[in-house]
Amino acid sequence: MSCYFCGGSRIASLHSAPDRDIRNWSVGSMALARRYDGQPIIAVELDTDVALDISVNGSAGDCVSADVTATAYIEDIKYCPFCGEEL
Repeated sequence: MSCYFCGGSRIASLHSAPDRDIRNWSVGSMALARRYDGQPIIAVELDTDVALDISVNGSAGDCVSADVTATAYIEDIKYCPFCGEEL
């Protein structure tokens, strides 16, 4: 039996603290696709905020923030990361 990820929409939301009793929020997504040669590949996209305190030679500085999106690809997937079914 396939899960929602590998047998359904082929995209799943990633959360900040999965399977815990605390409040969590979506931090990105994971999508299942096929590589050029037909092999399964998973694209992981994380969205986050970055805040940097900048100072020069110990002087008081400014705080700079930015929204950042990072994307990574996981190749040579043999099994679904959620249900374990062979892909």
